[in-house]
Amino acid sequence: MDGLVGYAPGVFDLFHIGHLDVLDRAEMACDRLVVGVLGDGAAERLTGARPIVPLIERMEIVAAVRGVAEVVAVEELDLRAAHAELGFSVVFTGCPDAPSGAAAEQALTGTGVRVVAFTGVAETAGPVLRAALAGFEPEESVA
Repeated sequence: MDGLVGYAPGVFDLFHIGHLDVLDRAEMACDRLVVGVLGDGAAERLTGARPIVPLIERMEIVAAVRGVAEVVAVEELDLRAAHAELGFSVVFTGCPDAPSGAAAEQALTGTGVRVVAFTGVAETAGPVLRAALAGFEPEESVA
């Protein structure tokens, strides 16, 4: 794995055990793991819902995960453009908000990038939590 750069894109909203599972597996399969976190607008277009946790906070959370070498903000889930900019050799999928393995392979055809689609990712209560928060409006914080 000498110098193997991996890339794991996703929204990473309401960071949960499934996200950690994918990032841990990805880190073990490459020498340097770069994580692309989708901006708020791109995440909303992808998932149909605006992220609960703002981009900068999601990036800080992901950056705190052991084994993550770099975190980048991405405004579109365009794997070909990300590859041109970051030069990764392998892309990891498995989070529900990341492209499927087949979609990643199609997007990266001809680039030589290997796609690793993780299966059996740890279950999470993320969708239940998101549903519970639907319509919740926090009170103004006291500064």
